[in-house]
Amino acid sequence: MANASLKVLVVVGWVLSGSLWTQSAAQTRSGASDHPPVDAVQGITSAFEKHPVVMIAEWRHGLRQMGDFLNMLVADKRFQAIKPEIVVEFASRNNQTLLDRYIAGDDLPVDAVRHIWRDTTKVASWEFPVYANWLAAIRSANQKLPAAKRFHVLAGDTPIDWSKINTHVDWAALGDNNISFAEVVKEQVLKKKLRAFVVLGGNHAGKMGTRDGGSNATTLIEDYYPGAVYTILHYMDPKSIPEARLRLVDSTVATVYDLKGTSFGESPDSNGVAPVKYTDALLYLGPVESMVESKPPDGSLEPEYMKELDRRSMIEWGELRARKFLGAAAK
Repeated sequence: MANASLKVLVVVGWVLSGSLWTQSAAQTRSGASDHPPVDAVQGITSAFEKHPVVMIAEWRHGLRQMGDFLNMLVADKRFQAIKPEIVVEFASRNNQTLLDRYIAGDDLPVDAVRHIWRDTTKVASWEFPVYANWLAAIRSANQKLPAAKRFHVLAGDTPIDWSKINTHVDWAALGDNNISFAEVVKEQVLKKKLRAFVVLGGNHAGKMGTRDGGSNATTLIEDYYPGAVYTILHYMDPKSIPEARLRLVDSTVATVYDLKGTSFGESPDSNGVAPVKYTDALLYLGPVESMVESKPPDGSLEPEYMKELDRRSMIEWGELRARKFLGAAAK
């Protein structure tokens, strides 16, 4: 069966936590004359003029608004004209051939396609319909484009064969998937002098590394290609600057706010670090309180899959954690 309209489902997971940018009202007022935000597609395409890698940092996985934006982006002729390689977190590299076939439009059964987002190093983390739907949107866009203009999607996650993972030691031996993300971008994009649009969780994408001070995908890439990555963080901090600063006249339009040279971006936050050191820009998709979690329908996950998820959960966490965050979908 064709899968261009394939729907699947999900769970929410925090990716980046803590208040990054709580600033005083005086600091906010001082930025009144700073440049305005721009339409998000314009902001992304403009970033490609100076950087070969543009990376979206998801503050939180599985939000419907992010999914809607990504679907719109791949259908936009401005983005299509750039035709970057699209690097995703929710597919492991051992499934690259399957991913290629699906994106190319091959007629594949749903059960086969699901392996793309189900068989990753992170147990059940991608049962969000927004990711399956984004792949379907890319596939659909490709079907309308000439062969030379079609998108290529690269699986970024560490290769894994769950049939050979039986203990937590086995799983831990896979290592840090930041290394895999960085390798894909370096070897399959930058060495070939291509461009990449990358979507990762915020802890993989921040310009200063991980929350605990370790290297992440961005810093590992820039160790070899300084200045290659332009990071855009989805803004979801209710304690930060007023939302009016991030909105265009039409508040329904997604916007990008470049931080370089702005009073907000250059002023120390509550941790004493200027936001521009964390990220190059902010992505605004609407008020924080309007963000909607994309969840699987109740009882939608097959019993055999849930049995395997229980096994994987015990391996990764030592408990049936997947059932906890999948909720009624796992019943």
